[in-house]
Amino acid sequence: MATNASSSVGSGAAAAASSTAEGSRYWDDVGSEWTVKQPDRLWREYTDRLQIALLDRWLVGSVGDAGDPPPMLLKTDLFDEVAGRGIAGHLIDRGYHTTGVDISPVVVAEAARRNPGLHAYHADVRDLPFADASFDLVFSGSTLDHFATVGDIARAVNELVRLLRPSGKLLLTLDNPLNPLVWLRNGPLLNLVRRFGIVPYQVGVTLDPRRLASLVRSCGLEVRQTTAVLHCPRVLAVRRARRLMMRDAAEQERFLESLSHWERLERWPSRFMSGHFIAILADKQEADQRALPPLRGSIRVDDGPVSRWRRGR
Repeated sequence: MATNASSSVGSGAAAAASSTAEGSRYWDDVGSEWTVKQPDRLWREYTDRLQIALLDRWLVGSVGDAGDPPPMLLKTDLFDEVAGRGIAGHLIDRGYHTTGVDISPVVVAEAARRNPGLHAYHADVRDLPFADASFDLVFSGSTLDHFATVGDIARAVNELVRLLRPSGKLLLTLDNPLNPLVWLRNGPLLNLVRRFGIVPYQVGVTLDPRRLASLVRSCGLEVRQTTAVLHCPRVLAVRRARRLMMRDAAEQERFLESLSHWERLERWPSRFMSGHFIAILADKQEADQRALPPLRGSIRVDDGPVSRWRRGR
């Protein structure tokens, strides 16, 4: 998650510090509530599995042979790890040296407690405490769409690119404004859906697929794949998941499996109208490669489904 407060270019160090502190307090409150109540634990299990499926599909081959040093992976927020099972445990089990950051000290502490192999830090994703070229992989799962300005998103992407090693990969997801329901939820109907608990925390600006790809390229990366994920009717699925929270595990598993069938819509040309999130995979070129003109046809819209997942850790 990211701070929801605006920090526009040229606002000065004091304003930026105030913005970060405000966001930290807000997400501390949200994190504390979700740590105790876990109000959408079953729904979060579905979204965790969906993220794991996408990571496994797009980062296949990223872990080397036995004896090789583990690839260094950065996760740009740790809300998944307190709202539900999360994905840090899966990444650690897969052999990644997994580092996570979050704007909330409360979230950082709880995520670290639940995931002993996780290296967790309190930090703002726009200004991270790591040296240049520290990571082989960066996963940013719906972190940057909590900022108030596109300038904040750009600043964060630049920071993530700074941390990538040559040939390193960035996998990033944002709210998809081409989905009419997401557009309504984040825009004209935001106050209404917040009142009814459909959106339980603050949301910010986002970018459509073309603007996101353009931003990523302008920061020095080569875009390899784009797609849209999470195609089930979200509002109805969340309500149904809440009703099943006290049911037996077998019924819950059948429900999760039924939701996965909606991900077949990722194969359709209309994927960006039905998916709730845009997903983009990009990599950092070697210095000699960056000097070459971009290859025609090097950007591919992925048409593979994200419909299977690993169960458990």
